[in-house]
Amino acid sequence: MSAVGIGIAAEGAGDTRILEQLVDRMLIDGIGWVRETFEACQGSTADPLSACRIWRGVEGSGWLDLHRASDLARERGLRIYGSFAGDPGEADARMHRAALLLFAEEAEPPVAVVIARDLDGRAERAEGFAQAVAAGSWPFEAVIGALAQPEIEAWLIAAWIPEDDSERERLAALRGELHFDPCAKPERLTSKNPADRKDAKRVLTVLTSAGRGADARWADVPVERLEANGVACGLARFVREVQERLVPVVQRG
Repeated sequence: MSAVGIGIAAEGAGDTRILEQLVDRMLIDGIGWVRETFEACQGSTADPLSACRIWRGVEGSGWLDLHRASDLARERGLRIYGSFAGDPGEADARMHRAALLLFAEEAEPPVAVVIARDLDGRAERAEGFAQAVAAGSWPFEAVIGALAQPEIEAWLIAAWIPEDDSERERLAALRGELHFDPCAKPERLTSKNPADRKDAKRVLTVLTSAGRGADARWADVPVERLEANGVACGLARFVREVQERLVPVVQRG
C-alpha cells in the first residue's frame, strides 16, 4: 500500500493537530494494515503513520490556513465569485470554494480533503460549506467538513473523561456553575466572549488545569462516547463521515 494524500484546511495549527490526531485514531481503529504499521513504528519515528497517509496543505505546506484561502485563490487567478447552483452563497461558501479550488489545482491533488471550521452558533456556515462542495466537480474521493458547534474545543470537552478524584471534583464544580454537564452537552457552550463562564476555551482550561492535555486523549476515548456526547456539536457526524468515507479511501491505498 502507498501513503494517501489528505488535504487539510483549518483556522489554526492547533485545530489541525486536533483533527489529525482524531482522524489517525479512526484510521488505526478501522484498518488492519494501518494499525499494524502504527504498532510496528511506535518509538522509531516521529510520525508512525507517515507510510499510510500524508497530511497536506497547498504549495508544499503541511496545512492550509482557511482564512488565507480566498487571497491565495485570487493570487492564482482562480474564480471564487459567482452563485452556487444558481443560489447566492451562504456564509463562508466562497471561502470553502477557494480552499477546494486550491487543493484541486495542485499538480497532484489529494485524494481526500478535510476542512475544519468553527460554527460559532451560525448554522449558515455549515450551509455555506455544503454549497461549496455541491457546486463543484472535485478530483477528490471525499470532502469532509469538521464543523464544530460552537468551536473545536467543544469536541475535546465531549471526549473528556475524568481519571481521578481531583478531575471529578473539577467537573462537578463546572456542572454546578453552568447548570449542565459540559461534557454531555458541549453544544451549549459559547465561543464569542472569553469572559463568559460558558466559554468553551475557559471550560477546557478548567478541566485541564492539572496539566493533562485533552487533545492527546483521542486514542483512549471510546467511539461510543464521541458519538453520544458529540451529536449536537458536530463531532458524531464527523466521526461517522471519517468512518464511512475517509477510512475506505485510505484502505484502498
